[in-house]
Amino acid sequence: MPGKLCTGAVLNNAFRTKESKAFSEGIYYRAQGTALAFPITGNPHAAGSSAADAWDRGWEVTQAAALGTVSQSDAPCVAVPDNTILA
Repeated sequence: MPGKLCTGAVLNNAFRTKESKAFSEGIYYRAQGTALAFPITGNPHAAGSSAADAWDRGWEVTQAAALGTVSQSDAPCVAVPDNTILA
């Protein structure tokens, strides 16, 4: 069964492995601790790149789940972290 890719946005080209990986990285980066300790400015991708945009969207998915957990429906292609997201 083929895997699913997602980038946090609807894109015409579904085969965007770099962006899908960046989306997942953004989710897991923010899930490590507080937003102060793991800020969105920690994005390792070149500003303005599609990977940077996907990473930001992943970070934002986790930020929106602060004090709860990331919903699988918000990141359907990622094995979401199951820890409580710290504010």
